[in-house]
Amino acid sequence: MLVAKFTANATAQDGLHALASPRARMGWATLEVVVMTLAALAIGHWVSPADPLFTRAPIPWTWFAPILVALRYGVLAGLGSMVMVLVAWRLLQGSDPSTAFPTLYFLGGLLLTMVCGEFSGLWRSRIRRLSQANAYLEDRIERVTNRLFMVQRSHDVLEQDLLLQPSTLRQALGDLRARSLAGELNAPAAAQAFLDFLGVHCQIESAQVLTLTPGPTHGATVASVGQSVPVRLDDPLVRFALDQHRLAHVQAGYPVHEAATSHLVAAPLVLGTHREQALLVVSRMPFLALHDEALELMAVLCSSFSDAALISDEVPGLLAHLPHCPVEFAEEASRLDRIARAFKLPSQVVVLTFNVPEQAAAQRRLAERRARSPDVIWPYALGGDRERLVTLMPLVGRTAVDGYLLSLASYIAERQGLAPHQADLATLGIQHRVVTLGQAPLAPALVGVLGGTSA
Repeated sequence: MLVAKFTANATAQDGLHALASPRARMGWATLEVVVMTLAALAIGHWVSPADPLFTRAPIPWTWFAPILVALRYGVLAGLGSMVMVLVAWRLLQGSDPSTAFPTLYFLGGLLLTMVCGEFSGLWRSRIRRLSQANAYLEDRIERVTNRLFMVQRSHDVLEQDLLLQPSTLRQALGDLRARSLAGELNAPAAAQAFLDFLGVHCQIESAQVLTLTPGPTHGATVASVGQSVPVRLDDPLVRFALDQHRLAHVQAGYPVHEAATSHLVAAPLVLGTHREQALLVVSRMPFLALHDEALELMAVLCSSFSDAALISDEVPGLLAHLPHCPVEFAEEASRLDRIARAFKLPSQVVVLTFNVPEQAAAQRRLAERRARSPDVIWPYALGGDRERLVTLMPLVGRTAVDGYLLSLASYIAERQGLAPHQADLATLGIQHRVVTLGQAPLAPALVGVLGGTSA
């Protein structure tokens, strides 16, 4: 699963299909409305030639066509079906002046169709919102799984080689992504820094990064490490990696019947905030380094590095305004801000400032313990022995924030041995501010609530 996660090019192709699908769905819905209504009229004419619309029957069976259409496609489709029924009544009656217009028949059918259409629209809207929330949570679970794998590998590497590599694997990669997002590294510099980083942790002896962006530089080498080995884009291993949109290795997933290749590993990459497509090609590695764990680590590192180019364009601006903001916090805030704007699913940012110097550090640690499992926290120190904790609460409203603040005040007061009537944030010397995502541009809103500083 970790190796197959890297699907940057496939995501772009899915976007093209998503653009064409609404037009196809609209055409299919129109066809279904016409066919279903005509079928109901034909059945009525066959069953009851004297009264094909069942205007005088105890049950107006013709109504079922507009009702089913409204339940399936909404109010407009149901109204269109009712209009077809009205036109059919006029055509069947002809110019006979003695026939009275069945006002109650059509009024009742119209009202029932509109009620069913509104009911259908309401539930479709709820389903879309729940689907978006579930998609976010599934993506969050997948990213957390990858981070847990990174933590495990970092712990193993730290135990094996603590003196030579004092910083953890996750910290080093996070710093590299933060520098790329902040604009300190352009695409070639980011590729070279990533290759150097990969050479240390995956024991790579010879590797190159080739640009795949259309233009005169297509297929050119933008970064390399070790002795360069010529790379051809029609190489079987390279072609297989590009076709599958994932990391390919000569002994892991690569078809053995393909022609011989001069390389060991090939994997797609995305460089920089301009989302430049690139390809990592590893030509030389120690024999003992060629195992499944090393390939998994390489795939996760490539995926994590490329995530910096696939996130929202607001993240570099947010990091420019708040340079000490963690990359993970900026990414989650950007995703939730987009969801709040597109699907009206609010998320909250709660800023707690602990103003009592003697108790600020202890209170902040207590507040960190009370954070919910989905929350993303960002603690840091202010001047004058004050502390601050920024908590991002995904997919909740202000009611949940009020409950969180009341629970937090009671918890801190209880831990400090205070009376229940003193369980108030103001009494405890804690100032709080709340920002609802999606109501204003993300970076100015966070800068405003943080007072223009992040540390």
